Amino acid sequence: MTPSRALSGALVDSTGEEVELTRWQQAPIPANGAGAVVVGINGERAQLGCPCTLKLWEATGPRTFTLGNVEFPVSQQAGP
Repeated sequence: MTPSRALSGALVDSTGEEVELTRWQQAPIPANGAGAVVVGINGERAQLGCPCTLKLWEATGPRTFTLGNVEFPVSQQAGP
């Protein structure tokens, strides 16, 4: 099996709203190995109804990665 490189990704909220992600991956992940993929939202932070599902996939391959029940901490701003 060839190494995997995540070429596309999205974050999907509980209502089906989808936000495209930017991705960075230093090297392909070897078959049956481990690796890292850094993802982020490009632009203003979307108002998502979480829990969300993180999806990453190869552009030309059958492999996908899906992680469910993704939650984000509530941002708290300090008062004056």
